Amino acid sequence: MDFADFTDTPRKQGMLAGTIFFMLIFPIYFGMMPGLVEDEIIGGGSAGISASWSVSFIETEITENEVQTLGDGDTYDTFFDLMTEMNIGYVELEVNCNDNDEAGPGFTDSVEGSSDVSQVEGEFTDQNEDGACGGNDNGFNMRWDVTESYTGGNYTASDMSENELREIWTDGGLGRGTWSATITAEINSPPSPLGSIVDSDEEYEIRWTAVIYEVVLQPIVEIET
Repeated sequence: MDFADFTDTPRKQGMLAGTIFFMLIFPIYFGMMPGLVEDEIIGGGSAGISASWSVSFIETEITENEVQTLGDGDTYDTFFDLMTEMNIGYVELEVNCNDNDEAGPGFTDSVEGSSDVSQVEGEFTDQNEDGACGGNDNGFNMRWDVTESYTGGNYTASDMSENELREIWTDGGLGRGTWSATITAEINSPPSPLGSIVDSDEEYEIRWTAVIYEVVLQPIVEIET
C-alpha cells in the first residue's frame, strides 16, 4: 500500500487531512495548556476560582557603628555610605548615651543631632533631634522611610496582580548615597569643692541602620464550592 491508496477517494483525502491536522494541533494545544491554566488560576479569571496573594518580606540589615567621646560643645560629623541593588525599606540613625557619673539630679548630659541628606538620591527631609543621656531618653533616633509605608509585616492582598504588587514594593532607586549628621554634646556637671569639673565629657554610641528587603509573593488559590 502506497500513499496513493490513502488519497484515491474524496473520503480518504478528508480523513488524511483530519489526521494530519490533529497531529499538528495536539502538541501545540498541550504545550499551551499549563500556562493558560496557571494564568487563569492566578488571575482569578475562572468563575469558580478566586485568587489572592500572600505577601512577605525577607529583610537584611546594613549597619555601621562607632563610639565617640565628646566634651561640652564638641561636635562630630558621622557618615553612612549606602549602595545596594536590593530595595531599601528605611534608614535609621540612633545616638545613645548614658550619663551615670553625675553627683545628683539636674546635671544630666545631653546630645543634639542635625542630619544632612543632600547627598542622598531622592527627596528626603532633614531632621533635628535631641535627648538627655539618662532617664527614659538615653539619646535620640531619626528615621527615613525609603519605600513608602514599609513596615516589613506580612499580609494578604486581594484582587491585585503580581506586577501591581511589585510596583508598590519598590524603592524606585532612591536612598542611595551618603547619609550624614552632626552630633553636638552638652555636658552638665557640678563643680567640685576644689573648683574642678567632676564630669568633662560623655561617650556617645552612634549606629546607622539600613533595612533592605526582598518581597516574596505566593498565590493563594481558593476553590469555591
